[in-house]
Amino acid sequence: MSRVTIVFALLCGACSTPSPKSEVADSASTPTVSAIPTLPKFGREAPDSGPPYRVERLQAGAMLVMAPAPGDQINALQPPLLQTPNGQRLLFTGSAVTADSSYFVGDVTLTVSQDALPLEGTLTTSYCRKGENLCRSAKRLVVVP
Repeated sequence: MSRVTIVFALLCGACSTPSPKSEVADSASTPTVSAIPTLPKFGREAPDSGPPYRVERLQAGAMLVMAPAPGDQINALQPPLLQTPNGQRLLFTGSAVTADSSYFVGDVTLTVSQDALPLEGTLTTSYCRKGENLCRSAKRLVVVP
């Protein structure tokens, strides 16, 4: 027998025989490892909560108005979404979109009836900052008293 055959047989035998002390790892205590490298962060970075919004009181309830900064664009293909703790999903709408239907033009709004108030949920927004060609996603807690 050649040395290569002997080494191969030993390696195959070592791989196929389970170790007597092998244990199944507990997924709750094992950290998740990603194959995607993280990019380094330079300087202070404030968490991105997305475009500003305001609450306007209506006689029939309230309206949340999201007005992006000049040059920023809110993604119309993934409109802003407010998800409540009970699973209700409320979509924002805009009065107009760009020619390619990718971005909202002007304010983006969500009207909530009086019987749904007070309202609390997580607002998820996809938007592009001025001069950027890639939209970012931002999440934040919203409370409407």
